[in-house]
This record gives sequence, C-alpha cells and structure tokens, in this order.
Amino acid sequence: MTLTRRSLLKAAALTTACTTIGPVDLLAAPSSVSGDQQFHGMRVGVASYSLREFPLAQALQDIRRLGVHYLSLKEVHLPLTSTPEQRRQVRQQAEDLGLSITSCGVIYLKDDEAQMHQAFDYVRDLGASIAVVGVSRDLLPLLDKVIRDYELKVAIHNHGPNDKLFPSPLQVYDAVKRLDRRIGLCMDIGHTFRMHEDLVTDVKKTRDRLYSMHFKDLESAEVDAKGVPLGTGVLPIVSLLRQLLHVGYVGELQLEYEIEPKNPLLGMAESLGFIRGVLRGMA
Repeated sequence: MTLTRRSLLKAAALTTACTTIGPVDLLAAPSSVSGDQQFHGMRVGVASYSLREFPLAQALQDIRRLGVHYLSLKEVHLPLTSTPEQRRQVRQQAEDLGLSITSCGVIYLKDDEAQMHQAFDYVRDLGASIAVVGVSRDLLPLLDKVIRDYELKVAIHNHGPNDKLFPSPLQVYDAVKRLDRRIGLCMDIGHTFRMHEDLVTDVKKTRDRLYSMHFKDLESAEVDAKGVPLGTGVLPIVSLLRQLLHVGYVGELQLEYEIEPKNPLLGMAESLGFIRGVLRGMA
C-alpha cells in the first residue's frame, strides 16, 4: 500500500481519537473549569445535528463517549415547541453526563416577535448562551430589539454560495457590526470555503463578533463537494486553529459532521482526534 500524507494524517488522527472513543468516567463538569485543556482551552464540542438519526438519550451518550464536554442542540432532538419543564429536564440530562449545552440551532427566525421570544426562551431554558440562527436582513431591526431582553448572544449562520440570506460570514459581520453587541456570527467553515474565501483572514476580520464556529472538512473546493473527516480534506484546519489560538478565540467550536448519518461515530472520533493532535502540537 502506498502511504500518502492524507493516509498518514488519518492514521494519526484516528490513533488519537481511539484514546477517547471508549467509555468515559468521572468527566469534570464543564461549569467547574475555565476551559477544556484537551483542546488548549478552547470550547470544542459537537453539533447534535451530527447525530440526527438517533434519539436524544443516545446522542448525549455518544457525545460523552467522544470525550467532549460541550454540544450545540438541534431542534431535531428537542422541538422549539417544548415546554420549559421539558427543556429543564433535557438540560439536567446533559449535565448528569458532564455535558453543557452551549448553543442551540440553527434556528430559523420569522417576522414574528413572539416566535423570536419563543426561540430565545428555548435557548435560555436549556442553559445555553448562544442562539445560532438563520435570519433575513429585513428582520435585523426586530432582532436587535428582541435580543435586548436576554443575556444571550445571537450568532447568524452563513450557508455558502446557495444561501439567499447570508452566504459569507463577512456579509453577516457587515450587517451586524452597528447592532447590539449581542448579535454576531456563526462561521460555518465548510460553506465559507465554498465561497473561495480565506478562512484565516475571515477570522481576523470578524473576531470581535465571532461567537460560534461549525467545523467540517471537504474533499474539494467545489460548491457541491462532499464532506470528509477533519484533516483528510482540503480545508486549512491547522492554519485556522493556529489563528484561533493567536486571537484568543473564546467562542464555541462545534464539530458538525454531516456525512454518514447512520454511522457517524468513527468519523466524528477521527475528526476530534485530529483537532486534539493539532492543538497538542501547538502547546
């Protein structure tokens, strides 16, 4: 077999990942530590959308097995129409496993003040601090008004070339930079790469409003490129992580593993192992 740089990276990442994929005991409560030291202090977690084919209880157990402390909860695992009591139960269920729900989303906001309040109540009740949202430009004044009632951050998600709202994180930043500082962005690095933008430069330009990031990798720079485990594709993951450390990024970094929905754990473990290995090399 011919060894390539990609195969070596994959093997190294998988070796690191396998040290955490087994049962994890006595995880420290995230609220008791200032940062996650296995990731150089960054809040690295998992977007529950990665486990969308599985019920909530199993998804939480799987996230725990992956050795991370944080997650972003998607509505597929708990509807926005859930009651405050149901949300508190889910929050407790996560905390009992040593997990902290740091954000929820993507939540698509409508031209309806009551719906916005419902969405932000949902995020608050789950103990999260960030609402990752999709929203149109004409709703920004309403969003700017409603968010002032909450001690939350709103991170507008970009969805790349086919997005009619905000294809690029730079467009989000330009639209919100004069609004309440609670409103910022969630940079999806895969969709941003599809825009043929420099991810490192985008972080530099948006860092004061960069509250969340969705991490993934792609097989190529084509618009319809398929996802692959982190470190085996073409995205400049190493340079990007170095830049995040350099600017002292304090937002969340969520692995959004959109491929292999029926059997995602191995690829997720490989991806998280790659991040761990890269960050350890930067210590």
